[in-house]
Amino acid sequence: MWLYYGLTLGIYGCLNGILALGFNLQFGQTGIMNLAFFLLVAVGAYMTSIAGVGPPPNDGVTHYIGGFGWAFPWDLLFGVACTVVFALVLGGVALHRLRNDYLALTLVAIGQGFLVLATNDVGLFNGTAGVNGVAGPFPQASVADYEWIFLGVSFIALVIVFLVIARLVRSPLGRAMKAVREEEGAASSLGKNPWRLKMIAFAVGAGAAGLGGGLFAIYVGGWNVQAWQPGETLILLAAVIVGGRGRNLGALVGSLIVLEGIVTVSNFLPAIGSVEILPNLQSIAIGVLLLAFLWWRPQGILPEQKEKFPPAVVQSEARPGATPQQSPVNP
Repeated sequence: MWLYYGLTLGIYGCLNGILALGFNLQFGQTGIMNLAFFLLVAVGAYMTSIAGVGPPPNDGVTHYIGGFGWAFPWDLLFGVACTVVFALVLGGVALHRLRNDYLALTLVAIGQGFLVLATNDVGLFNGTAGVNGVAGPFPQASVADYEWIFLGVSFIALVIVFLVIARLVRSPLGRAMKAVREEEGAASSLGKNPWRLKMIAFAVGAGAAGLGGGLFAIYVGGWNVQAWQPGETLILLAAVIVGGRGRNLGALVGSLIVLEGIVTVSNFLPAIGSVEILPNLQSIAIGVLLLAFLWWRPQGILPEQKEKFPPAVVQSEARPGATPQQSPVNP
């Protein structure tokens, strides 16, 4: 039992890490306050679900679009592709002229609107019941073997996302994204296109969101509206701030502490009141932790590493009148 519980925690840790990396690229690296990040997660989960299940049965109760019956990994790739396309459309409209504060409010409204639509339109994704019955990789495997297989799949996906985003962040393109985060006007005056840089970060982060959402849907066998409430994005925001905004390792550490540690510890607390009070206690604990870090350590556990550049030209002290020499760049 404890082994199964540990495998489940490991899978959730990998998937939460993928989401934290995608959100950190948008918010931590580029400064996009995307408070509708879980809308992108939901798009990936829903699209993966309708691609992985068969046509809806003629029972008069279950209704959803799609139903392609594709096997893994084609259903997952379809979900990721749909999420990126959706993000390009959403970003093309929202990121073009809005300031960060108005952008945050606009994305919250859009996310809430899609949540209401998915809840009330039963013919879209089966309303509150959601889409169920998504098959995972190697469905013929036993329960124990399937947990190990999915842990391996989740870990490989986490490593791929980490390496892709790390390479992007270390590139000149990533430094330009950071310049947009710090001072968009100054970056624009240097010939950079802030909208293009934001769109790249938005699309790549959306790909991570779609991948994480699709793997979540495959692991639990489906997706419904209860899995993407507005507070989920705020929990990711807390994870990035606690771990260290703008640093990939910080995002992973923050996701382990906030999304894994607090939830796991709260499950072992003695029973207090009704069962419904547990999510509220978790939200309170996350809020207190976030406030504590914002007050005493706003840079997070693993602060973002600042690049240090030596003076471009140093005067040679070998003899008077010597010509200036370029100083070497520290590794």
